Amino acid sequence: MKFFNWFKENYWLTIILIAALLLRIYHINFQSIWLDEILSMNNSNPKLSMKQFYEGIMFWEFMPHMYFLILRFVFDIFGYSTTVARLFSAIIGVFGVYSIYLFGKELINKRSGLIAAALVCVNFFHISYSQEVRPYGMLFLFTVLSFYRLVIFIKKPSISNGIIFGLFTGLYLNCHFFGFITLFSQCLLLLFFLIKTPKENKNKFFGNCIVFGIVTLIVFSPSFEALLRVTEIKSFWLQKPGPDAFTSMFREFFGNSEMVIYGINSVVIFYIINLFKEKNNTSSYNTIISNKVVFSFIILSTWLSVSLIIPLIRSYLDVPMILSRYFINILPVLILVITIGINFIKNNLIRIIVITYLVLFSILDLFVVKNYYNTVTKSQYRELSEEIIKRNPDKSKLVVYWSWLFPYFFQNESQIAIEGNSLDEYVNGMRSGSIINKSFWYADANSRPFQISPENQIYLDTNFILKEKLEFYDAWANYYVSKNQTIEIKKSGIKNALTLEMFSPINLNEKGNLVLYENANLKTEPINLENGNYELIINANSLPENPVNGENAHFKIKINNNEIANYYLSENKNQQSKKFVFSSKNNESNTFEIIYDNDVFEDGKDRNAIIYSISIKKIAN
Repeated sequence: MKFFNWFKENYWLTIILIAALLLRIYHINFQSIWLDEILSMNNSNPKLSMKQFYEGIMFWEFMPHMYFLILRFVFDIFGYSTTVARLFSAIIGVFGVYSIYLFGKELINKRSGLIAAALVCVNFFHISYSQEVRPYGMLFLFTVLSFYRLVIFIKKPSISNGIIFGLFTGLYLNCHFFGFITLFSQCLLLLFFLIKTPKENKNKFFGNCIVFGIVTLIVFSPSFEALLRVTEIKSFWLQKPGPDAFTSMFREFFGNSEMVIYGINSVVIFYIINLFKEKNNTSSYNTIISNKVVFSFIILSTWLSVSLIIPLIRSYLDVPMILSRYFINILPVLILVITIGINFIKNNLIRIIVITYLVLFSILDLFVVKNYYNTVTKSQYRELSEEIIKRNPDKSKLVVYWSWLFPYFFQNESQIAIEGNSLDEYVNGMRSGSIINKSFWYADANSRPFQISPENQIYLDTNFILKEKLEFYDAWANYYVSKNQTIEIKKSGIKNALTLEMFSPINLNEKGNLVLYENANLKTEPINLENGNYELIINANSLPENPVNGENAHFKIKINNNEIANYYLSENKNQQSKKFVFSSKNNESNTFEIIYDNDVFEDGKDRNAIIYSISIKKIAN
């Protein structure tokens, strides 16, 4: 019965939240995850130790750990996939819609809360970041909840309200360090209302502010080290803002939709006109709080102005920092200004028409103008990687500039070696002899078009055949097949019939040795041998010189899945060579396999293996 009574009183809110959920989960995995999202997936991988997790965030991200830690726990429960990660963001987005309902209701009235929730529900910017594996939706959510509790705290300053206010403030600071700018605006508001507080209540108000500050500091404290790292930034990839930086950003908040922005501008002008009509009453504490128009203006204008002025000054005088997604926590200000403007409309029919106009044109912009749910807008790392795997039966090496991103898509393709390099640098290596001339894929993405020097292009044309050319949205790959890679086995001898370069995945050092830093399964393509008996000769050592836990590196050797050897390597450089006899019958093809299976890292000691050479020799029958 209670549920039905609640639904009867809140059916519009229920409809809005259901619509918000549908708009955020529809085609949620249509777009490939892009650069930043891949970093989120890599850094939140539940297979990482907590030490690796912490160090990964500190190295790759310029933000706190909280979002990634929560996402890691979500992966532990529901599985490690982009769908799970994006659904997590979508649910956070729905809570964001509900949070602005609470804020609007507390700041003005329930109708304003519903209008604000409806506008965020269909907002292009909020929807897009509710479908992305990044912490911006969470930043929006906790910032709104913090201001919601700030309003309650100002109206009823108490220890309990100070604690809750401090909790949500600490949480948004743990989402993104841009939150410190927002925190400064809240501190200015607290100072203003402390000054306005009647003399007999000042000490109590100030004491409750101290409680708020302590709770905020405690909640934020786990991110203090990360904050210190951010303060050391002296340069950034962003450029200094142009004269219309904020205008462009505000338009982006509403999808650059001409019709939506026209309606918003009209409502904002109406808001300003009505705001200026407010009578000049006394500016005492109670008078300000009781006048919802004035009170909301003080809250929202301070929030907005501080959030714009500080980044603008720092962007020109120090490090550029104006990027629209960093400012998602001022989107609520704009939504609430629009909401209050609509709330000023006294005619119910006109008010409904204005709300319908904004919601309808926002939806039309999503589904018709932008065709948001069916238009590719993010670098297609996923599609490119899937196509490379599909068209790479020979497991040729993949050379990529973004060597820390592409491995995410090749987790189940351990036989494909991935090397980080630019195309020019890789070809230079082949020309100098430091890199072996073998067939390879080169892939790139994220605004990096095909580019190569004329000399290196001539080298590729002379020594390779461009067999495959893949083109996706902001992602591409070329498959270069070496003209010199055919393996020929002559009856007069089989010298060089087997070399380290034939094994995949490969990790040769500068001396041409194959180094195994972790467990590995190395295989060759089938090699044709004439009938007869052969010796397989492996020159290898275990590393380091002293065995780890009394044990050296361990190898299994297989030919055509049949095990011919199972032994521990020596750490003695004078005992490198091992010989194993096998037979080839009926001129069969032979696949050679080396399995290293006991890698370990303990007490600062890392057990590895190094193979200096491998060859086969025909022996008398």
